[in-house]
Amino acid sequence: MEGTEQLAGLLRALGDPSRLRLLHALEQGELTVSEITEITGLSQPRVSRHLKLLCDARVLRRARDQNQVYYRANIDADRRALVQQALQALAPDDPDLAQDQARLKTILDKRAIRAQELLAELGIKPLDPGTAAEVAATITALLATTDDGAGALGRLLDIGTGTATMLPLLAPYADRVVAIDYSRDMRLVARARVLAHGLVNCTVQDGDMYALTLPQESFDTVTMDRVLGVAGQGGRAVAEAARMLKPGGRLLIVETSLSGVDEKMLLGWLGAPGIRPVEVRRSTDGHAFIALSEKRAAARSQVA
Repeated sequence: MEGTEQLAGLLRALGDPSRLRLLHALEQGELTVSEITEITGLSQPRVSRHLKLLCDARVLRRARDQNQVYYRANIDADRRALVQQALQALAPDDPDLAQDQARLKTILDKRAIRAQELLAELGIKPLDPGTAAEVAATITALLATTDDGAGALGRLLDIGTGTATMLPLLAPYADRVVAIDYSRDMRLVARARVLAHGLVNCTVQDGDMYALTLPQESFDTVTMDRVLGVAGQGGRAVAEAARMLKPGGRLLIVETSLSGVDEKMLLGWLGAPGIRPVEVRRSTDGHAFIALSEKRAAARSQVA
């Protein structure tokens, strides 16, 4: 609940046409100041001033990634319901919003093209459609076997997000998603996917899978999609992922038969102190396997 002064301050922050346009664009994903300037046609100083006011009002968050600052909707704020109500009241045929949406599509297209260029330069190929569909179905089935079902992923951490393949599949069932990758190029690819799918509850950050700076035991679910095959120290990466999990939290790992990681190796890593394997499934074509494990509730001190 808001006090009168706090509520009045929020209403003042929302009571400006330009700031409503900014919020409307940022409801669809993280954007930089220059991208918001391109979308709205407003000057950069004016955009920066509006963004500061919205951050002060706790309806936006900002995060730096090297020389770029990204802004996104604050999905955790208790005042978010009022913000969404205000945005839903906007006329869908408003000419400014229609123009903003067209410019946002241009930015989406630019990000998608750049993402494809980066993947080609790095020689990274996505899973073939058949294997990808089976991986998605297997993940859904695995999560459905847990007590809370697939709709209760809570706070989710995607380590080594890469092409962010997992995010469109799992983000709709999570409260908030933090996706990390050590490569700036791959973070650009991940942000392109996040924005294209309108995953407003996702943020992409710089991070080292062996030395995460996030608070330990702060995530309900941790995912690693085709990470261990390129990790020089798979066991250490799994142990660090387990450190991020709350007691009772789940670790979901996807690997392919071409990665050099086999089922025996994975089960060995999942036997680390503090976590226990729940199930490992292999796709019918044999090209991928998916493992689900759980952090033991009594292992808090062992994995920290």
